[in-house]
Amino acid sequence: MSKIPGTRVLFSPKGGISKELARLIKAAKLEIIVAAYAFSAKYLGTALSETLKRGVKVRIILDGDIARKAYSIDEWLAGEGIALRFMEVKGGCLHHKFMIIDGKLLMTGSYNFTNESEFRNHEAAVFTNNKALIQSFAAEFERLWNLAVLPAPAEAK
Repeated sequence: MSKIPGTRVLFSPKGGISKELARLIKAAKLEIIVAAYAFSAKYLGTALSETLKRGVKVRIILDGDIARKAYSIDEWLAGEGIALRFMEVKGGCLHHKFMIIDGKLLMTGSYNFTNESEFRNHEAAVFTNNKALIQSFAAEFERLWNLAVLPAPAEAK
């Protein structure tokens, strides 16, 4: 654990990152924003869907190339009513991995929202309530949200 006030770090594999994220998602009251390279963890998607059904606004930006892969749950997320957009980056990718809950808590690090990140990969997730960091990441999210495109109608993967 970190010794920085208001900040803690969890590590995978099997470090409980997805369990902690699900707990925080379920406690959200207003809004959750996510920018992610990959999102394939149905466990976390279900937590977001349930939270959306309670009236919490949920927006996700994904890398367009990765979202088109068969393992991505982007279509399922959109089908649940989650606002979803894709970043199309020529010669690069959207490689962010962050979530902001209620504008008060930031999770960032190398952790993708995937089962591999939780159970196989060595990854880190930093959780912080540092207002300056949250504001910086929230501004980046809004900038990208305005550049991102809506998913194309469902295509066969």
